Amino acid sequence: MIYPKQFRAKAKDISLESHYYTRFSKEIRIPCNIYYSITLITPDVPMREIDFLVVSPYGVITIELKNGRWRQKKGEWEFYNVRMRDWKSVEGKSYRSPIEQVVTQRDLIREFFKNHNQLADLFPPEYYDSAVFFLKNERKEFHLPNDRHLYVFGGKEINDEMDLNSILESILFQYNREPLPESVMVRAHEIIKKNLNFFQTFRSQKEKEEENLLFFTKEQFELVEGINRHPRNLVFGSTGSGKSILAGELALQNARAGKKVLLWQGAKALYEIWKDELANIPEKSNIELISDISEINHNNIDLLIADGIEDSLTDVQSKEVFLYLSKFFWENKHWILFITRRFQYIESKLLSYWRSLPVHIWDITRNIRNSPEIVNFANALLDDFSESPTQSNLSDIQFIKTDEDLTDQIRWCYGYAKKVLEVENDEIVVIYKSEESISQNGLKQFLTENGMRHYSCKEFAGMEETCGIIIGFENWNQPETRTQLAETILKIRSLVCVFYPPDEEEVIQTILKKGDSGP
Repeated sequence: MIYPKQFRAKAKDISLESHYYTRFSKEIRIPCNIYYSITLITPDVPMREIDFLVVSPYGVITIELKNGRWRQKKGEWEFYNVRMRDWKSVEGKSYRSPIEQVVTQRDLIREFFKNHNQLADLFPPEYYDSAVFFLKNERKEFHLPNDRHLYVFGGKEINDEMDLNSILESILFQYNREPLPESVMVRAHEIIKKNLNFFQTFRSQKEKEEENLLFFTKEQFELVEGINRHPRNLVFGSTGSGKSILAGELALQNARAGKKVLLWQGAKALYEIWKDELANIPEKSNIELISDISEINHNNIDLLIADGIEDSLTDVQSKEVFLYLSKFFWENKHWILFITRRFQYIESKLLSYWRSLPVHIWDITRNIRNSPEIVNFANALLDDFSESPTQSNLSDIQFIKTDEDLTDQIRWCYGYAKKVLEVENDEIVVIYKSEESISQNGLKQFLTENGMRHYSCKEFAGMEETCGIIIGFENWNQPETRTQLAETILKIRSLVCVFYPPDEEEVIQTILKKGDSGP
């Protein structure tokens, strides 16, 4: 079985990953799970993408595809740069050769399973293997290290006339390993499902539960069951707690039960994503998606689910809410409202009204999206220590003074992110507080000309990304600035580069409880 169930298309698939995804899907007959393009996002293990990961009762294989030409010259590895028409050494990577790359992947996936299995090996150490598929070279061209768990295949050995199933068998069955119990496979799948970066907002009814990598924690499953037992629900959740995932899951469950669901998604970016996804699921006739409450033009509603509606909680906007949904609706019908947790402490007539009704209130404090370092820093900004922060290590946050050329510093951030995370440019986003933040010194023009995605904080609402570069936040001692900065940071899953003015350094040191120079 291969995950995800559909290939995630790329604009340029120069590595032939889609071709081999199709081949793995069709040719593999041995009992195993194959995971395509996974990125370790746990902070316990350095970031590393793996093209294909094979998990079977007979062992684990990390597989890397190399569709370029490679050679060894005086002991060093070089690849042929087609654009420059010359041989180049590996630069800007955390490895020096494809061999070092896959051997490191093998070690990291073992540590990954171990770290999420109470620090005990899930598979015996000798059950881990790594393989490189050189599509434009042959194995005999290389001098390889003496490593019994490393397998290198040339283009003729893995062309379309060969059977990938036989290749996997040659690796897994070479040392007559005893098959491990099914419970190990189940445990491996659960660890991957919970911790790696597969994500679906909606799921088709036809898809089996065990075939989906929708990352629900035990607490989230219990929350869904609890919410479904109450007619009216207010759900407060921390940024990164999975409110939108829960909203989508509840919409699907109720639509499958035959209910007419009105799904109100106030975050523009997420609304556009949901609109596209809803068009392709069987339940679409029972789910109506709106981005603003003024779009309601009928009363055929069994359940209202709202997410990202914080802008409607002002006293001015609350009048609009009652124009389209009467007090009779709020007091007698079924609804579920997902609201960011900070609104628990903000005065709002509309929230006060909802609280006065027979309503069940939920509070989700756990963050399931971000690394502990990012969560800890956000909590420190908010003076909220519910996650027991420790400020000794902030390796996932880089603080950068804006006392040099911003364009050069942003170039450095891109290079750093690509080297550390091995992410593509389209996984990096520049987020700024306001338009004025990037209008100075030609920064906006620079970002546009270099194809760097950039959004204001408001435009980025409802979205998330692997790596974020945060610009334009001043007056860190003001609660409003710190709140907005914390919420922005929590939309980034793995690495945050925060630009700060030099005169804010003392405030940041206070937040981090540091006494030395530099944040």
